[in-house]
Amino acid sequence: MTREKKYFNVSQLLFWALIVLLIVLSFLKSDLGLFNENELTRRHLEEDSLNKIARQEAEEQDDNGQDKDTGGTIKRTWKWESFDGKTYTLEFTVPKKAYKSARENRLKQSPDPNCWAGMFRHDRAGLKDMVEGYRNIIEEQKLDYRQAMQMVVSSAQNFNYTYITWGQEPCGSGGRPPQDCKPKPYPYGCCDNVEPFAVYSPLEYAVNGAGDCDTKALFAMAILKYLNMGFDAEMLMGQVEAGHHAMLGVCVPNPPYRDLSVRDMRSGKRYYAWECTQRNNVAELGAPVWKMFKNWEVVPIR
Repeated sequence: MTREKKYFNVSQLLFWALIVLLIVLSFLKSDLGLFNENELTRRHLEEDSLNKIARQEAEEQDDNGQDKDTGGTIKRTWKWESFDGKTYTLEFTVPKKAYKSARENRLKQSPDPNCWAGMFRHDRAGLKDMVEGYRNIIEEQKLDYRQAMQMVVSSAQNFNYTYITWGQEPCGSGGRPPQDCKPKPYPYGCCDNVEPFAVYSPLEYAVNGAGDCDTKALFAMAILKYLNMGFDAEMLMGQVEAGHHAMLGVCVPNPPYRDLSVRDMRSGKRYYAWECTQRNNVAELGAPVWKMFKNWEVVPIR
């Protein structure tokens, strides 16, 4: 075979090999979708969109205090000034499962004051760390009976008032501000559709700080009872000039303003009304908030 024929045969072989390669690549591109630039672009856009959605959801969760924490717990720090001028700091954790359970338990309650007792009984375990924090303050500061009560109640009063509403009285109606569910100064925040009785449980208040009269009073009463240190507290309900109202009731010896008390017909004890929606209201040691005080009764919580 001459050198020219050998060169020609090699050239033909390379030519046909190139043709076969082009046919294979064309087949893969058209039939299997591989190396499809449009498809790859679509997938990148899709993944980018999903990532953006995930980031947005994470940011929304971060805006909600309960989701800022990790490890299955919610961490909170309360700092407030009591009536004696002392500043207290309380750090505590709440299991996220307990917070969720508190909400679920609230939704199961009856739409009347009986729900207070149901939430009080349920939330004790979830607030164990917070209660121990209060106990430590009482013991470290060597607070007496009244000082300890005032320290607990002043902490409940510390957050700004928040309207808590249900289906019958939605936010934005009856002079209430629009829904935002944030404790803030006047005209205050408003939490909508808190069923079944427009009241948050003690554990929900501990985490979120949003509450009005019965939420704040129920929290203060619950902590005093959970401490199991001899505090005699109950829930009171009745009427003031602003309408139906709920307050904390405490049994203390020889308080002034004895007309602002409610006798428990079951025990014969008198419980003195303590306003929990107003900062620096010292109950039996301070001036009354309301001028009208009638049709009040003690709602025992067990």
